[in-house]
Amino acid sequence: MNAAVRAFGPTVALVCLAGFACAAGPADEAAGQPGAGGDAELRLSLSVDEESPKSGAPIVLELTATNEGEAALILDFPDGQRYDFEVFSEDGASVWRWADGMFFAQVLGRETLDPGASLRWTERIESGLSVGTYRIVAMLTTVDTRSVEAMLTVAP
Repeated sequence: MNAAVRAFGPTVALVCLAGFACAAGPADEAAGQPGAGGDAELRLSLSVDEESPKSGAPIVLELTATNEGEAALILDFPDGQRYDFEVFSEDGASVWRWADGMFFAQVLGRETLDPGASLRWTERIESGLSVGTYRIVAMLTTVDTRSVEAMLTVAP
C-alpha cells in the first residue's frame, strides 16, 4: 500500500509511523478496494486543528475518507460505529479513546461513497493532553478495519 504526503491549509504536520499506512501531515492512507468495482480507491486522512497544541487545551481530531477512484465505493460496517480515534503515550499506553464506554447499535451498516466524495468525522479531546509526544490512530471501523496513524507533540 502506498502512503501519500499532502499539505493542506492549517492542518498539523504529523510524523509518519510504521503501521497499516500513514504519512506526514496530515497523515494519509490509500488502499485499492477489491470487489468495490473498477478503480475504487479509498484514502484516509488524519488531521489535528493545532500545529502544536498546548498542554490541557482541547484538541480536535478529524478523520476523512475519500473515494479517489472512478466507481462508487461500498463501505460495510459490522455495527452502528463508523470510526474511532485512540491516543497512545510514548510508552504505548492508551490515554484516550473516543469510543470508550459507548454502545453502538448491533446492526449491519453500509455507506456508499461516490467518486470524489468524502466522509468526515470530527471529535474533540476536551481535557487536552499533557506535555509529551503521542501516537494518534484514527480507524474507519468497516468490516475490514482500515486505519491511519501519526505522531503529535503537545507543548507546555
